[in-house]
Amino acid sequence: MRDYYTCLLILVGLTLPMQAQAQKAYDILAYRADMYGNQAKLELADGYLLASKITIHSRYGDQVFVANANEPNKKGDLKFNPIKSTGRFKSIKGSWIMLNGVFFNDSPSKIKAIYWDGKCTKK
Repeated sequence: MRDYYTCLLILVGLTLPMQAQAQKAYDILAYRADMYGNQAKLELADGYLLASKITIHSRYGDQVFVANANEPNKKGDLKFNPIKSTGRFKSIKGSWIMLNGVFFNDSPSKIKAIYWDGKCTKK
């Protein structure tokens, strides 16, 4: 009977979830800006752009955007599409953000962006 409990204890111990630790293959470059009274936060993943995200925070809600390509186009433009919206941002359909001049030769101190909220463009 003792061997049964020992075997059961080993089996349970092997099936418990274990934490795996892996190195990230990219660095996060953080940028912040005020955009028409809203706080915009860009987390740009240098080395894996699909891990990048932009969060727009206002007192009325939040909107989160993710990159839709792993590399910018030839002009250095990178488009972000929304994945999550709360508050007043829930009613906004078809919005996107386009970063201009994203080249990773060096980390730029400023990045220009265009925000389309479904009605008008904001730079």
